[in-house]
Amino acid sequence: MILIVLAAWLSACDLIVKLVKPTETGLYHRRTSYELAFILAITAAVIYIVPYARSQMISVGAGLMVGGGFGNALSIVIFPLGVPNPFTVSQDGWTVAFNLADIAVVIGFVLTTIGAWSLCIEHRHELRRPVER
Repeated sequence: MILIVLAAWLSACDLIVKLVKPTETGLYHRRTSYELAFILAITAAVIYIVPYARSQMISVGAGLMVGGGFGNALSIVIFPLGVPNPFTVSQDGWTVAFNLADIAVVIGFVLTTIGAWSLCIEHRHELRRPVER
């Protein structure tokens, strides 16, 4: 439930920010229908697999990743120019453009990775047992 609620809230916030904060010309990411299908497939897999971990940290991290993925997937459908990237960091002639969904995916990945490592450490004695058929 944590994953779904967090993902829904984050994707809504991401879309609101993209609608309210203007994106400079040239800072949109064009995505194909294949990329949209790939994003949705990964999102569906995460939603299906993560609850089996029974870890709150993994659920929160996955919720951030799913929310970011779903926000960008909706952006592919909603915005004709591509996925808006309203936030920029510029230095010495180069610019990095990103959006709230991108930030959420990175933070979610870090939290999910930490949660998975914690789960492995906590259950390390079970990892050495042979798999029974």
